[in-house]
Amino acid sequence: MLLICLALALIGTYCSICWLYDNLRTPVSLLLHGLLQTLLPKQTFTEKYGEWAVITGASDGIGKGYADYLAQKRMNIVLIARNEQKLNRVATELTRKYPIRTKIVVADFTERQEALYDHLAQELLPLDVGILVNNVGLSYERAMCVDELPRKTVWDLLTVNVASVTLLCHMLVPSMKQRRRGLIVNISSLSASAPAPYLTVYSASKVYVRNFSMALREELHPFSVQVQTVLPGFVRTNMTAFVATEHKERQVSRHLVQVDDYLRYAGFTIGKTDRTCGYWTHGLQYAGLKLVPEWVGLFVMKTIYKSLRVQAVGGVEKDD
Repeated sequence: MLLICLALALIGTYCSICWLYDNLRTPVSLLLHGLLQTLLPKQTFTEKYGEWAVITGASDGIGKGYADYLAQKRMNIVLIARNEQKLNRVATELTRKYPIRTKIVVADFTERQEALYDHLAQELLPLDVGILVNNVGLSYERAMCVDELPRKTVWDLLTVNVASVTLLCHMLVPSMKQRRRGLIVNISSLSASAPAPYLTVYSASKVYVRNFSMALREELHPFSVQVQTVLPGFVRTNMTAFVATEHKERQVSRHLVQVDDYLRYAGFTIGKTDRTCGYWTHGLQYAGLKLVPEWVGLFVMKTIYKSLRVQAVGGVEKDD
């Protein structure tokens, strides 16, 4: 009996240490980085990484927030999205606020053609790209089952969320390795921390981004190129508009983090930690999901998105 109790205590201690490491590594990294900064000479972002920051999905939401944050750091900004009018508006805002240069590249990442990436290579490879923010993403218009998605939507989800991240890294990593400096910020999602029924394809694509980023980080570490994985929860953007709309009567919208607030936290972690949820409440949610067994996380995600689905279609849906 004593041996059983000892074994259970050791297992509990081991599990606790693993959970603490997984969830405290980010604040500890930030603390250690802050201490090192007091001892080492400070470098600007352009000195540390390079002259230009490339941001996809830069016309709205988190992408626009990263553009503004990095422009504050006096980096020149390449804004990539499919709406030229919005891109011009963001570029004008940035150059009015900060002494930087901007470049806009119109690209629709739903295109499944090599010509798109040939065009991007022509625009980006001549530049000293120090930071790449792979932010462009596509989600559902509302929570729904996989078979309810139009085939084109499934293709677009995979093309935008998976292919764009992979191919842009494939394009820009060689020059970063050659310069032996650079930073890649890949935007995954909190939904990658547990399976998310009724958001199945989206959450699975974000698992790809998470795993791809973590593996790429190890490949690039010997070349002094950093990779950061960002796992945001609900942020008030166009992609999360359906959450606020469908749960308006439950006031869920008040729990959506404003982009400016989100970037105040997420921006602070740039170059200081290899993984972040970007906002403290999202970090707590991530820690909670990692504390429970996978089936509990699955149940939580199913409950959240099934309720969104019921709100969208009306009535009550029962499991078959």
